[in-house]
Amino acid sequence: MRICHFADNHLGAGNDRRAEDILDAFEVAIDRIIALKPDLVINAGDLFHMVRPTNKIIAFASDQLHRLGREAGLPTVIITGNHDAPKQPQVGAALSIFRKFENIHIICDSKYEQIRIGDCAISAVPHCLTTEILKVELEKIKPDESARYNILILHGVVGGIEAFKMAQLSEQEISEKYFRLGFDYVALGHYHNYTEVESNCFYSGSTERLSQSEAEAAKGFIEADFDAPKDNWIKFHEIPTRKMIDLPILKAESNSAEDIMAQIEKAVTEQKPEDKIVRIKVTDIPEEVYRALPFDRIAQLKEQAFSLDIKFEKLEKDANDMYADLNLGRLDDAFGKFLETKKIKKSDRDQLLKQGVGYLHRAESEEE
Repeated sequence: MRICHFADNHLGAGNDRRAEDILDAFEVAIDRIIALKPDLVINAGDLFHMVRPTNKIIAFASDQLHRLGREAGLPTVIITGNHDAPKQPQVGAALSIFRKFENIHIICDSKYEQIRIGDCAISAVPHCLTTEILKVELEKIKPDESARYNILILHGVVGGIEAFKMAQLSEQEISEKYFRLGFDYVALGHYHNYTEVESNCFYSGSTERLSQSEAEAAKGFIEADFDAPKDNWIKFHEIPTRKMIDLPILKAESNSAEDIMAQIEKAVTEQKPEDKIVRIKVTDIPEEVYRALPFDRIAQLKEQAFSLDIKFEKLEKDANDMYADLNLGRLDDAFGKFLETKKIKKSDRDQLLKQGVGYLHRAESEEE
């Protein structure tokens, strides 16, 4: 008996190229799972990033689940997570549209369910409408003694482990006692990094990086072989994802604007940022030095990177607002997207973007 367990795909998250990264990673995961031909596939929640995904995202998910269930013939169980579960009782889950798909089993009704696939019993509690409902449903969990294998699927925060010591109070917590009821495997979703909670209990992590805090984490899915030796029954399959890089903090100290700019350019270009997500922070920068920064060169540097996030932290004595944030997704990004809608030669558009972004950032600095 072999299973593949993945979760937290968050289809529909991200903007522009990052949204495509997330879809690409999911498709690669499906490709590799199909190639492995497991007896069962489990998705432990947050297939979608939101309760109401767009038509494009639903169509994409439909194609991939059709490949998994009908074309490959792999029995697949999917539960809702906190992102794709309805927040109101009268609102249905988008996942429910896949209930008629061949070999696709959907559990999304805010209650405990147990289904039987061959000689395997799958018990699951999807994300529930309230914490009170979750507590009631968790108490219903019980392995099927007539089944050869028992698997439990849950989505939420496991109390007591290091990763969740700072968990939000609104998150639904799951006690470890449910893992010790006699299940052969417990498939968890919600935490985005691959983690062994107990010897039979794992978070698979997400299939793409969803935040900079995951920069160092490998992404992929779990293969569990119940017939293999217990010291070698779990295998994590890593899939290629967009690299995220947090560069060391630069301290402005007594450096000039030109010196700071040179340091930023060197640090960023050394990473060959064309296909990477790069973040860098410059601290202790005096107001007058910040005003003198060559924002046109910053704009050019951003154009060279897949995604570049530069933050300037001013000297406390100089700043009312300590963070002058040059993130994509603000006016500079909006201006670039606006230019793309106009019939302008690329060389002219690039020049307009360079000048416009420079003006925007100079205006921003003058307002502070």
